[in-house]
Amino acid sequence: MSRRCVRTSEVDNSIWLDVREDAFRRHLVELEERTNAVPIAPQIFDASNWSPIYPYATGCHHTLPLEIEMRLADDFACLAAVEEGAQSVAAVCIEEHTEDAKLTLRFAALDTTLNDTVQEALREISSLLAVVSVQDTSTIPKSLDRLFTIVVRLHYRRLLARLRSSKWEKPAYLSKSHKKPLWQDFKNVLHRVQFMYTKREKRQRLVVEQLLGELEQVYKQFDEASENDIASLEGLVTSSYATITSPEIQDYVTRLEASVGTLPTAQVASAIKSLKQIQKVAAYRRICISLLEIVQEYPQLFDTGMLMDFVVPFQSVPTAIGYEEWATTCHVHAEIQLAVHYDLVFQNSQPNFLPPRVIGVSKWLCYLCYQFLHAHGRLFPSRTHGRLYDQWTIPDLAEFGHDTMKRYRAAVKLVDMEVLRHIDCEPELRRLEPMTSNDVYGK
Repeated sequence: MSRRCVRTSEVDNSIWLDVREDAFRRHLVELEERTNAVPIAPQIFDASNWSPIYPYATGCHHTLPLEIEMRLADDFACLAAVEEGAQSVAAVCIEEHTEDAKLTLRFAALDTTLNDTVQEALREISSLLAVVSVQDTSTIPKSLDRLFTIVVRLHYRRLLARLRSSKWEKPAYLSKSHKKPLWQDFKNVLHRVQFMYTKREKRQRLVVEQLLGELEQVYKQFDEASENDIASLEGLVTSSYATITSPEIQDYVTRLEASVGTLPTAQVASAIKSLKQIQKVAAYRRICISLLEIVQEYPQLFDTGMLMDFVVPFQSVPTAIGYEEWATTCHVHAEIQLAVHYDLVFQNSQPNFLPPRVIGVSKWLCYLCYQFLHAHGRLFPSRTHGRLYDQWTIPDLAEFGHDTMKRYRAAVKLVDMEVLRHIDCEPELRRLEPMTSNDVYGK
């Protein structure tokens, strides 16, 4: 498969003219060494604070509210990220057409385009949503069942990985890991319950213990069954969604997270992580429900089906500067691919769609994608897990017009300044490595 070249500009027109790339990369490594590669804590940002500074605000009249555009893009990014590992990280932008009411979903992935199986499943989902948009509400339960089956089949292997199931065939890079199945983590999650409730709250505690105990049995029975049954996996995901969204479990999660000090004990951190893993499993049910709700609210955008397009990824490039010895190549993350794509589109023409306002992501933005999008200023950086990957880079293209090149130089300079500020101002600490994804819409 052909990939785009990352560096095509002349030296005197490079985006790295003000801040040399080698110096930029050395600053990244210094910050990683100071902060255990986690310069900032995970954060979620309020879209309402960003909307007033949206650069295309004047004259743009989107049918989808920003929050719905973000949820729809996030959900499709999660649907597109089928495999485990960084290579499967996906990002999505939504183009809302002005001449005829319809949507285009533009996908990007870290190193590879999404394969034919994934693209076919995404188009099947689009066709199903188009049918739903012109039918009455009585058909919703059957449509939900059909959509859910498509999603679970598509993500079958990833779900097994999330469950750390005995049925899961580990990829080569995880062959030496020996994590126990997720259902075995329930013992610790249940043990923490007793510390979260007073004696007067015994009834609440018993309900939480019952719900978690019942879900533990569902997970255990699935893992110990000899057959690979899609229907059983659908039942497990549905049970996970019902449990994790129940008011009692939501209250428990809130209490557990609020009990954490500067550094949680290993047991508490493990319990929170286990609950987040259950939330990730439940997300596949939540996404199906969410998609049908959006289609019912905005049927005119879906009745002819959504168009799908896929950005051609960039080549990886070698580097001799890295925090880890094995980190010898740099990559253009999916979020940056989309930012570059739209900058090139809008510098040359005024297309017949409204500029996307947000990038949907299957994993939270890394520290550098967040800092770049914040400096870039044209796509809302909705959340970051705060981890820094120094194998990150930006395309340096001859296609950039003068104004685009100047903006990218300015963005690089702002990112570098923020890196240096964190080196100088942040206390030296060893933050725990964050989880890079969880369902922000699951609560």
